[in-house]
Amino acid sequence: MRVKQSLDNTDEVVHIHTAMSKELDFSVTENCVCFNLRWVTRVMTQFFEAELRRQGIRATQAPILLALNAKDDWNMAELSDWLGMERTTLVRNLRPLQRDGLVTTGGGGRGRRVELAITAKGRKQVEQFMPAWRAAQSAVVKTLGEKRWSAILSDLETAALALSK
Repeated sequence: MRVKQSLDNTDEVVHIHTAMSKELDFSVTENCVCFNLRWVTRVMTQFFEAELRRQGIRATQAPILLALNAKDDWNMAELSDWLGMERTTLVRNLRPLQRDGLVTTGGGGRGRRVELAITAKGRKQVEQFMPAWRAAQSAVVKTLGEKRWSAILSDLETAALALSK
């Protein structure tokens, strides 16, 4: 067990398993897969939010803009599937992007596909936030090490694909 400073300068107890027994006790919270993944996700989101905030973008909006910037033809269903995001969550994250003139939507209505596109202002926003995003990404990968991050990413993808069936 180790005590560390959290982002809000309060002490947190962090359980670090340095010598694990053959069997993990999954009855305790510190070994709960869901709890630990959610905790790490919150910490990473806060870290990326702090880095991107100065650029006027949220960590939840950056992947949407990056996807729209990378491919011209997206509709709502394709983008939500590609991002692994519920459509209602995507809609909630798109609203401020539309309001700020970074993204446009077209089509829609009864049974029609909603087409999405990034605007020139949105492309400029991507150019502005990319250095901060790259710096945050680099800091996390440097902390973990490239090989370790690659292995973690691969393992998480394997688990996600296996459990989403």
